[in-house]
Amino acid sequence: MSNSTFHFFPENRTAALALCQRLNIPAYPIEVHKFPDGESRIQIHPTKGTAIVYMSLDNPNEKLVHLAFAANALRESGVQRIILVSPYLCYMRQDRAFHPGEAISQQVIGSFLSTYFDRFITVDPHLHRISVLQSVFPECLAESLSAAQPISDALSYLSEDKNIVFVGPDEESAQWVGAIANSLAKPFIVAKKQRRGDRNISVALPEHVDFRNVHAIIIDDVISSGATICRCAEMLLLAGAKTVEAVAVHILCKNEDLIAMKNSGVSRILSTDSIGHETNCIPLASLLAAALKEEV
Repeated sequence: MSNSTFHFFPENRTAALALCQRLNIPAYPIEVHKFPDGESRIQIHPTKGTAIVYMSLDNPNEKLVHLAFAANALRESGVQRIILVSPYLCYMRQDRAFHPGEAISQQVIGSFLSTYFDRFITVDPHLHRISVLQSVFPECLAESLSAAQPISDALSYLSEDKNIVFVGPDEESAQWVGAIANSLAKPFIVAKKQRRGDRNISVALPEHVDFRNVHAIIIDDVISSGATICRCAEMLLLAGAKTVEAVAVHILCKNEDLIAMKNSGVSRILSTDSIGHETNCIPLASLLAAALKEEV
């Protein structure tokens, strides 16, 4: 009989319980009470053995404090091992100081989480100049999973459509769009992006590629403001694409960003459930459960 328990925060309830159902272990909500002065009280279900904690780290600042409190309370209750499952991992883009005096947030967050957890699991972290997530986590086992297969499974209905082309909106997206396109035996291209600011972006498509009458599907790891998707969609439609859709591993954008993408010609936006969002339609439960099978 397993000595593992599953603990989740209220904002992640739907995706967390989908994962817990696959693990078939007891699940307990972590209670969060917020005081008028902005402080929080965290209460866990006392347990022992191994605790699996689920918290996706979008809007992370308050969540990081809550995670530290929850991990401390679990240790005090007698837990010997704590695994943190965070499908979305925050603060990974700042992996060096680009200007004098900047904090290297990636190092800080890796060290912070390593203090409280024995194992860390995430999905497609937004890494730039490093290739191994473990190097960010000095004192705990860290594992990065790929959402390429769940996305490919969700898009398998496209396998019979001969006019599909997958599009990576920038060089960083090449690994995701390539894996998904190859899995479905479809062609793909990778565009070039130039960023001048958070929303000031231009996208150039490869020359000598015929986009006329194709169904273009943009694949990206993170949709934040949606500006990159907007520019890419506009260029694809200008080049003759019949329709443009977008698929993201992680989606952080607000409602006005969704409207902007649709106004740019994106007919449909799909995402995994790494972050709760109205576009979620690709569950990650099976992917995460497979990584946790030895823990239960």
